[in-house]
Amino acid sequence: MDHHFVGIPELTDVPRVAVVIDVMRAFTVAAWAFARGVERIVLAPTEGEALALKESHTGWLALKDGPPAAGFDAVNSPGLLRSRDFAGRTLVQKTTAGTVGALAVANAPLVLCASFVVAGPTARFLRTRDSGPVTFVVTGEAGQADEDLACAEYIARCMARDDVEATPHLHRARTSRAATELVGGLRSGYHPDDVDLCLEIDRFPFAMMARQEESLTVLRPVTVPDIPPSNQ
Repeated sequence: MDHHFVGIPELTDVPRVAVVIDVMRAFTVAAWAFARGVERIVLAPTEGEALALKESHTGWLALKDGPPAAGFDAVNSPGLLRSRDFAGRTLVQKTTAGTVGALAVANAPLVLCASFVVAGPTARFLRTRDSGPVTFVVTGEAGQADEDLACAEYIARCMARDDVEATPHLHRARTSRAATELVGGLRSGYHPDDVDLCLEIDRFPFAMMARQEESLTVLRPVTVPDIPPSNQ
């Protein structure tokens, strides 16, 4: 199947089906947030708008890249998020790459956001929808991030067959620039377990779909039914 792998700067048309990839760390963090009870995630275009949304809605929380900052309740780190209790809350998320990529394709008929922790469910969801060619938005490094490309290619292969070996894709991600910078402490808001948590294949059983809800782009988890193995 003729899938497309593009960076955010290469997006010129609205795709029919978009899968936005950010492994380290936006959409690993989003999956963990849902696992910790978040009801929905509102994707914000700027930190200022993230804070404004939080301040205008009682009980909403805000999350950003980098070190802790006034007004924000969490940072973009799965290791720092995994012990939090967010039951029933709405989380506003603003990151450098992942949320930017999702907002760039927000008008597409189908938008999924993904990382390795939801890769299998994302592929199964696309198979059950018979989605056809997918535009994978590789958000890191203007479309060149090895960890995001590895995840995108893994999902694409899982759409076609059941017995895809994850190890080479995970190795590519583990040796990526982003992983090296995280391990080396070169990115703020970091927990020592972040890289390992980002590379837990299929840690969660759901996919994550972004839709327009009034004037907001909202990410929610979606249940993915099991499908029988193919004979290919």
